[in-house]
Amino acid sequence: MLAGKDLERCQRQADEVTEIMLNNFERVLVRDGKLAELEQRSDYFFLYLSFQSSAFSKTTKTLAQKKRWENIQWRVILGVVIGSILVVILITLLLSGTERAGDTKGPPAQTSRN
Repeated sequence: MLAGKDLERCQRQADEVTEIMLNNFERVLVRDGKLAELEQRSDYFFLYLSFQSSAFSKTTKTLAQKKRWENIQWRVILGVVIGSILVVILITLLLSGTERAGDTKGPPAQTSRN
């Protein structure tokens, strides 16, 4: 009889261990499913970030080129304006110089009335 009780007790312990192992196995399967889902999300997120990174890089290059051309345009406009002002000043100086040269001939000759 003692052997029967020991056998019964061992059987109960084996059943408990089996139940614990099955619960652990179910938990592992659930965790595996969650990890697979998380891995899939991270892959999608990585692809999304890669796409956004490419788009951002392309946009910054385009914007940099646009700003470079705007800078060149303003420099050209500024150069034309300054050049025009210098031409006007030069022409004004040349014209005033020729007028002064004409004034140095002296006063017009006086005619005598007799």
